[in-house]
This record gives sequence, structure tokens and C-alpha cells, in this order.
Amino acid sequence: MAEDEPLYTTREERQVWSGLVTMAASALLYYAWLVPVLVRTPVAEISWVPPMFWSMLAGMVGTIVVAIVLEIVVAVRHPGDEEQGAIAVDVRDREIGRSGSRFATAVLGTGLGAVVILAAIGADHFWIGNAAFLCGLLATVAEAITKLRLYRRGF
Repeated sequence: MAEDEPLYTTREERQVWSGLVTMAASALLYYAWLVPVLVRTPVAEISWVPPMFWSMLAGMVGTIVVAIVLEIVVAVRHPGDEEQGAIAVDVRDREIGRSGSRFATAVLGTGLGAVVILAAIGADHFWIGNAAFLCGLLATVAEAITKLRLYRRGF
């Protein structure tokens, strides 16, 4: 590849970007709602389940919508150029996916260990649910960052 040749993203990399952006944005919105409520309301009185559910749903649906929009943009900008659009998933994509998943599993396992400890000591459901939400978010972000680093810098 020449130095001045543009670096195209693969479909898999675009999906990682869409997931990272939308999941992080939806979680930030959840925490932007939660923190002020937590400051002025006792934990037992906070109705946190519906906002958390909608935040997770918005992140998942947003990821799908953004991924579709990105694919449309790529198809319009590079019509008929299947090589640059990366239609097929190759060995490199699979290895990057595995590496990202392995790292995310370690993060998720550690976080869920904290969730189990909270449950064992009898913590309020609020803290257990939010710890689980946070460890899922951290695992998702860790996986995405790992994959993006591997896409851009290699193994």
C-alpha cells in the first residue's frame, strides 16, 4: 500500500465504530439522568429499571441504524467498489473479533465478580443492577477499543 493511498475501513470496523458510539452515547444519557436523581433522591425511591432498559434498547437499535446508514453512505460514495467496501469477512476480521472478545470477556468476568460480591453482601438492587450495567458497558468499550486498535495498528 502506498503512503498516499487512503485507508479504507472494512464493514466489520464500521460496525465496531457504530456500536462504540451508540452504546457509549446511550449509557452517557442514562448516567446524565441518573446522577442528578441520585444526588437528590434516596436510592430506594429511584425508579432506575425503565431508564436503564430504554438506554440499553436505544444503544442496540442505534447501533443497527447507524451501521445501516454507514453502509448506505459507503455504497453511495464508492458504488460497485466491493473490495474497498469489504463485503466478505476475512481471516484478519475473524482474528480481530476473537482478540476483542477475549479481552471483553476478561473485563466482563471481573465486573460480574464485583456484582456477585454486591449480591453476597446484600447490597440494594439499585447498586447490583447498575454495577452489572457498568461492567457490560466497560466490556463493550474495551472490546471496541481493542478491535479498533488492531484494525489500525495490527497485531
